Amino acid sequence: MNNKTFIDEIAKKLDTDAEEAQLQVDTLVGMLHTLLTDGSSLNVKDFGTFSPKTKAERKMYNPSTRTFNIVPARTTIGFKMNTALKDKVNA
Repeated sequence: MNNKTFIDEIAKKLDTDAEEAQLQVDTLVGMLHTLLTDGSSLNVKDFGTFSPKTKAERKMYNPSTRTFNIVPARTTIGFKMNTALKDKVNA
């Protein structure tokens, strides 16, 4: 599903126009971005938890140059599915 189809489906379910649905999705994504950059997590009922995860610095081997390089530490987004969602997906 692409973004336009997703927005159209949300607009249909909420009985509103596509612009309002796009605004609501943009607001949700913006809030999620703000929470994760602040180091907080977001728990969505019956869906799962989004949380920032820190990956440690590590060595990487490049076989073409036969050298080791350092990959710096970085922060990524982790997602853990809720048990109810996991059961629905695996059913």
